[in-house]
Amino acid sequence: MSAVFNISRSMLGIRQRILQTTLWATVALVSIAYIPSATLAVQLEIWSLLIVDTVGWGAILGLALAKRMPYQLRAILFLGLWAAVGIFILGLLGPVGAGTEWLLTVPPLAALLFGYRGALAGILFIVLLVLGYLATLALAQVPDPAYGALEYTLASWTGVSGTLLFLCALISLTTARLLDNLEATMIELESSRQRIAESLREREQLQDQLLHAQKLSALGTMASGIAHDFNNLLQPILMASEEARELASPDSAQQQHINSAITSAQRAADLIKRILSFSQHHDASVGSTAIAPALHEIAALLRSTMPANISIRETINASDVCILATPDMLHQIFMNLGTNGCLAMKPQGGTLEFRLDLLDASDQVLLTVSDTGTGIPPTIQHRIFEPFFTTRETGDGTGLGLAIVHKLVTQLGGSIRVSSRPGEGAEFALKFRTVPPPPPGLASEDSSTATPTTSASLYRIMVVDDEELVRATVRMTLQREGMQVIEHASPTTALQQLEHDPDVVIDLLMTDQAMPGMTGIQLATRVRILRPALPILLVSGNLTDAERRQLTALENCVTLDKPFSRKLLLAAIDAIRRI
Repeated sequence: MSAVFNISRSMLGIRQRILQTTLWATVALVSIAYIPSATLAVQLEIWSLLIVDTVGWGAILGLALAKRMPYQLRAILFLGLWAAVGIFILGLLGPVGAGTEWLLTVPPLAALLFGYRGALAGILFIVLLVLGYLATLALAQVPDPAYGALEYTLASWTGVSGTLLFLCALISLTTARLLDNLEATMIELESSRQRIAESLREREQLQDQLLHAQKLSALGTMASGIAHDFNNLLQPILMASEEARELASPDSAQQQHINSAITSAQRAADLIKRILSFSQHHDASVGSTAIAPALHEIAALLRSTMPANISIRETINASDVCILATPDMLHQIFMNLGTNGCLAMKPQGGTLEFRLDLLDASDQVLLTVSDTGTGIPPTIQHRIFEPFFTTRETGDGTGLGLAIVHKLVTQLGGSIRVSSRPGEGAEFALKFRTVPPPPPGLASEDSSTATPTTSASLYRIMVVDDEELVRATVRMTLQREGMQVIEHASPTTALQQLEHDPDVVIDLLMTDQAMPGMTGIQLATRVRILRPALPILLVSGNLTDAERRQLTALENCVTLDKPFSRKLLLAAIDAIRRI
């Protein structure tokens, strides 16, 4: 419709230019007909002809100058003036005069100025004129010719009028058809232009999406490459700091400094996990998870960490609803949205609201997170989910929070929509499909809260890791708990000991995943052949879904993400010992 409207306006502009050109051409070229006509009028003393020619020329000049006059009115006046001159000359000089030529041009001009409607109106005008003149001949009321005694008969006029009608119809209809084809061609060209423009826009969007995917792929490759080394650096810092805290005096300055170091290490580990979330797609362990408990935990955590002038409000209208997710995923979504909203309300304060509603369809749940902060400018709303995009000062944010939220929501099959106006806060609406709650009695024991078993009997653990500092901190932690540690810097030497010394007693194999020459999974696979019942604890900071499926197939194999704390390590070992 827009293409047709635009073309109609374009055709109107073309017709206006045709009219203006015709008017000025008539003013400039009328002297070719005006001078002989005026001369003849003076010689024959036909003063009416001189008056009509002069008035007609002046009227055409006036129409040419009246550019502000509406187009249709100018065109109708021009055609009417043209037809009036032709009728006057026809009546004055008869069919042999110039009147028929003037009248011949009326339908083509009407076709140029008004299209098919103008052509048909012009032809109808000529038909009526021919019939009217024919009637005057039949009634013997023909005007006296100015060129002398000429006898006009029905037969002579019939011959002239037939030719006049034929030429008028031919020229006017051809002209109208030409303009109609021109308009149709312009419409098709405009439609093609719009299709090409739309294709170019889609291509640009696809290029942007491809570039975005390439950035994420590059980010994943970079993150996967540095995660192992970075986690190996964090691992001894975290565990050594925790050992030092155990030895420090309670409430001492030394313990406070160590706590700061541990907190920084944990934040660094969390940052690595957030970056890695863009390169991995972990959904193997999702299950029916209640939203309300996770939402309540995050709201309580935000209340304890945010300033007092920020109010955290919960409106739970669907307390038992569950979705396919993991508690960790929900915590990341709620924490990132909540933190983002709270930061938008600093320092003036405001209200952050978590609202949970069951939609009318009852198979979808709506989570709304809204704040009364500064809002999001419309110019950047399309970029807020891009990785590393942030409007905050350097050091106040990484630009990953909302990107992680978008990735997790999409991964869980949900949708997220943002609405915001500057100065009126922002609202994030998340929709998820609900699932039935898990059957009662299937909740597993939280191994992180279990008290490590420290039996007096020695528990023998083979630790395989290519990083000396990691092995050293793990060894100190385990030996402090009364366990015996056998270290290997290479999976090859560890495998050789198990192959060549079948009498060596090993209660647990603890191995890193990324090592030179052989991965931890490859080592575990070969050890499983030698010792089928030996438990395996595999540590890594970057396991893929395929690797996790391999570990599941091995059985009696537990994973521990790097960097891990002393408490998590002992809890994992204790859980294995309880099996």
